[in-house]
Amino acid sequence: MLLKEVLKEERTEGRAEGRAEGRTEGKAEAILLLLQEIGAIPDELTEKIMNEKNLTVLNEYLKYAAKAESIEDFAHKFA
Repeated sequence: MLLKEVLKEERTEGRAEGRAEGRTEGKAEAILLLLQEIGAIPDELTEKIMNEKNLTVLNEYLKYAAKAESIEDFAHKFA
């Protein structure tokens, strides 16, 4: 019975991790969509955004991407 409970807990944790990963990936993609509207995004910046896993940081990126005047402006803010 104990093994069954451990396996259930691992599945639950795995689902939670998958949802969190999906949220961060979706947020990163939204940031890139906003930035694409104002210019070409350097690969280095795309990689930085896509590799960010902290939702608080991604939320800051998203808010600034919505009002950035240029890619350079955005990149300078988060350099």
